[in-house]
Amino acid sequence: MIEENQDKISLYGKVAKMPKNSKASQSLSFLEKIKISKQKLWYIIVENQHENSDEIKMIKYNNKKGFNLKLFVDNLKEFYMKNEQLSQYIAKLEIDGNENFSIIRNIENVEVDGKKLVTIIMEDLIKLLK
Repeated sequence: MIEENQDKISLYGKVAKMPKNSKASQSLSFLEKIKISKQKLWYIIVENQHENSDEIKMIKYNNKKGFNLKLFVDNLKEFYMKNEQLSQYIAKLEIDGNENFSIIRNIENVEVDGKKLVTIIMEDLIKLLK
């Protein structure tokens, strides 16, 4: 699936945003197969859409550099909780993972200031990680 959609892979600094609904494991395998340098690319982000909610998966492509992803996402959630517009939705997020992998689940399909919540989170993650 990744090979057919490789033109939909977006690169932002050290972050690769894969096509929506890609499998995280396939994304990692694809980048390793085409020999993307781990010095140039540190993170992979995938957005998966479900009927009632969305999720974001992040993988650390360069295991020796960068942030502890679980801790990073936990801190981002704490930051969002201070925002009155977002806090009611952010409180429902489920975050799982470890140093090298993180999943943000239960992202409600709502708009805040005309932008989908999943888009707000995705854009902020990319800005902070790139």
